[in-house]
Amino acid sequence: MGKRLYVGNLPYDADEASLREAFAKDGRTVERVHIVLDRETQRPRGFAFVEMATDDQARAAITAMDGQLLGTRQLRVTEAEERRPGPGGPGGPRPGGFSGPPRGPGAPRPAGGGGFGGPRPSGAGEGNRFGPDARPKRDRQPDKKAAPKRRVEDGGDPFGGRRGASRFDDDDE
Repeated sequence: MGKRLYVGNLPYDADEASLREAFAKDGRTVERVHIVLDRETQRPRGFAFVEMATDDQARAAITAMDGQLLGTRQLRVTEAEERRPGPGGPGGPRPGGFSGPPRGPGAPRPAGGGGFGGPRPSGAGEGNRFGPDARPKRDRQPDKKAAPKRRVEDGGDPFGGRRGASRFDDDDE
């Protein structure tokens, strides 16, 4: 176990001094407190990292502080995970498979098409559809139960029975 703790569900008005005081109870030693701020607004994001002096003190702080109230919020205290590599800034790799191995001209394309305009694997992308399959799913796949028919107005209205469509017929008079 590490000495670094993640403190979540932190009140936005919490400061470094109040966190240091809360975690230093019962004789524990706090080495460092880092409240994470939003880059654009410079306001706290609602979580922080607290580094304790020893592993035993970190374990004691987790058992003592997890679920405790600080201000009006119930804290969530766990061991901090190692930082994962991020996307690498503007133009770097993106999560979700948007970037792959670099390909040169004439290199084979990945299986399944991929990219815009390529063939789509069957069953992929059931969400937004464009082109001939832009119809609603109930119209693309026939159902055992027939779709409800549209209401037809009697009277032979040339505008398809829409309400208010005939109010402009009298303009010629």
